[in-house]
Amino acid sequence: MKQKKVNEMRSSTRILIGLIVGTLVGLVLNKLNFQDSAFLNGLVTQILEPLGALFMRSLRIIVVPLVFASLITGVGRMGSIVKLGSMGTKLGIYYLATSFIAVIIGQVLVSVMQPGVGLDSALVAEAKLQYSDKMAALTAKSAGVGESLWPGILSTIVPSNIIDAMANTNMLAIIFVAIIFGSALLALEKKKSEPLLSVTSGVEEAVVVIVGWVMKLAPYAVAALMVGVIARFGFDLLANLAKYMLVVVLGYALHFFGTYTMFVRTFLKYPPLTFMKKMMPVYATAFSTSSSAATMPTTIHTAEMSFGVKKELASFSIPLGTTVNMDGTTLFECVAALFIAQIFGVELGLVGQVSLCLIIVLSSIGVAGVPGGSIPVVMSAMAMFNIPPVGIALVLGVDRILDMCRTVLNVTGDMCGALYLAKCDGQKLRTGMEHKESTLDDK
Repeated sequence: MKQKKVNEMRSSTRILIGLIVGTLVGLVLNKLNFQDSAFLNGLVTQILEPLGALFMRSLRIIVVPLVFASLITGVGRMGSIVKLGSMGTKLGIYYLATSFIAVIIGQVLVSVMQPGVGLDSALVAEAKLQYSDKMAALTAKSAGVGESLWPGILSTIVPSNIIDAMANTNMLAIIFVAIIFGSALLALEKKKSEPLLSVTSGVEEAVVVIVGWVMKLAPYAVAALMVGVIARFGFDLLANLAKYMLVVVLGYALHFFGTYTMFVRTFLKYPPLTFMKKMMPVYATAFSTSSSAATMPTTIHTAEMSFGVKKELASFSIPLGTTVNMDGTTLFECVAALFIAQIFGVELGLVGQVSLCLIIVLSSIGVAGVPGGSIPVVMSAMAMFNIPPVGIALVLGVDRILDMCRTVLNVTGDMCGALYLAKCDGQKLRTGMEHKESTLDDK
């Protein structure tokens, strides 16, 4: 047992060291203007960034089978349709409540601190030129977001071909089909459903083993990812956007240390410091990959092994939360849209701001849990309220760092949702640092 604890501590420590080393190297390369040196530019673009991308792709490649198998297993072993409905309703209320709190925090901070007032609009033109290629791709993606709300959301959720949905990582469709399939197994006699549930459970366990293998590369891949991000940062742009970044990060902090810490302490009756310690492997993966989807296997494993959440509840709530519960993303989108509105002098009024934030909450459901997946959603929501979408170019330069932070907030919400269901189910959560089974390192 002590060796397992040491293994996890070593893993978290190695990832933290990777983050620090990558940041420092990135700062040095930024000062050396690495893009002006063929050797340094090649080191970053041809070696370090591909290494980081390989790590992220290795994690994401198992997301679809994990979500599909986990949800079928979790729903199929829920016990009854009545319990499934009850748990689903409670989880939905939790998601909506925390999302609206996140929106309110973001809206209040932007209104009070007004980060976009007085910012030189010429900076937008400069940013647009710098990110012209990326802007073109994002604009194309954002064009279909508004149409997908209604009635397009129906065809998104209910696919005509589940294989096509899996190939295109349509998580809402995958979740819908998995829940329907699991519900059907739940309605069958146990002797008929158990063989298939054993298969889906086996797939889930196999994915955990694969994640364990991939995570052995995490310290090196995390360092490589950080080098690429920090080396490309423009410090002039960072200085100009400091107030905007402060508002976003302050919003994250208020939701993390306010909403979630109070929730953990008062409702779950769980020590917040212990909660954070157990979440360190999840935080390290989320921060380095900027992907709640890539972090999901680690989140599920931590819920089961560190907190003692039943397998069926973790397998049900966390994949669902990864797709539809995006508090960090919702808060960011609200702040970014209102920030750009302030830059261009677009007066929304209280009703307009509330309407914009409501659209953002609805649009955030099913947003891709990958780096930058929320940007097209923001652009589409801005266009609906006559806020120039081109203004998003201004925040692209600093978005990766903010994306890292909001992913940490997103996975915190997913874990709190899982612990909430466990509490509702009458489970006693583990408060010690012991583990029931082996950690990812042992796998």
